[in-house]
Amino acid sequence: MDRKSACLAAASSCREEAERDPARRHLWLQEASKWAALAGEQAGHALIVCEQGVAREDTRH
Repeated sequence: MDRKSACLAAASSCREEAERDPARRHLWLQEASKWAALAGEQAGHALIVCEQGVAREDTRH
Protein backbone atom coordinates (compact mmCIF):
# COMPACT_ATOMS: atom_id res chain seq x y z
CA MET A 1 0.00 0.00 0.00
CA ASP A 2 1.40 3.40 -0.90
CA ARG A 3 1.43 6.33 1.52
CA LYS A 4 -1.57 8.09 -0.02
CA SER A 5 -3.69 4.94 0.26
CA ALA A 6 -2.53 4.38 3.84
CA CYS A 7 -3.49 7.94 4.78
CA LEU A 8 -6.91 7.58 3.17
CA ALA A 9 -7.44 4.28 5.00
CA ALA A 10 -6.54 5.93 8.32
CA ALA A 11 -8.98 8.78 7.60
CA SER A 12 -11.71 6.25 6.88
CA SER A 13 -10.99 4.37 10.11
CA CYS A 14 -11.22 7.61 12.08
CA ARG A 15 -14.59 8.43 10.50
CA GLU A 16 -15.84 4.96 11.41
CA GLU A 17 -14.61 5.41 14.98
CA ALA A 18 -16.45 8.75 15.13
CA GLU A 19 -19.70 6.88 14.46
CA ARG A 20 -18.94 4.36 17.22
CA ASP A 21 -17.80 6.95 19.78
CA PRO A 22 -20.30 9.85 19.80
CA ALA A 23 -18.77 11.36 22.96
CA ARG A 24 -15.47 11.95 21.15
CA ARG A 25 -16.88 12.32 17.64
CA HIS A 26 -15.31 15.74 17.10
CA LEU A 27 -11.84 14.41 17.99
CA TRP A 28 -12.14 11.48 15.59
CA LEU A 29 -13.33 13.77 12.81
CA GLN A 30 -10.37 16.09 13.43
CA GLU A 31 -8.03 13.11 13.09
CA ALA A 32 -9.81 12.05 9.91
CA SER A 33 -9.32 15.54 8.52
CA LYS A 34 -5.59 15.45 9.31
CA TRP A 35 -5.17 12.08 7.59
CA ALA A 36 -7.13 13.29 4.55
CA ALA A 37 -4.88 16.36 4.31
CA LEU A 38 -1.79 14.15 4.49
CA ALA A 39 -3.23 12.01 1.71
CA GLY A 40 -3.50 15.14 -0.43
CA GLU A 41 0.11 16.00 0.31
CA GLN A 42 1.18 12.48 -0.62
CA ALA A 43 -0.34 12.88 -4.08
CA GLY A 44 2.85 14.48 -5.33
CA HIS A 45 6.43 13.41 -4.99
CA ALA A 46 8.91 15.05 -2.68
CA LEU A 47 12.65 15.21 -2.77
CA ILE A 48 14.38 15.48 0.58
CA VAL A 49 17.97 16.62 0.54
CA CYS A 50 20.20 16.40 3.58
CA GLU A 51 23.42 18.34 3.44
CA GLN A 52 26.24 17.69 5.85
CA GLY A 53 27.00 20.59 8.17
CA VAL A 54 23.77 22.50 7.52
CA ALA A 55 21.95 21.63 10.73
CA ARG A 56 22.94 23.82 13.64
CA GLU A 57 21.30 25.30 16.68
CA ASP A 58 19.89 28.78 16.19
CA THR A 59 21.26 30.88 19.06
CA ARG A 60 19.55 34.13 18.03
CA HIS A 61 16.83 35.28 20.46
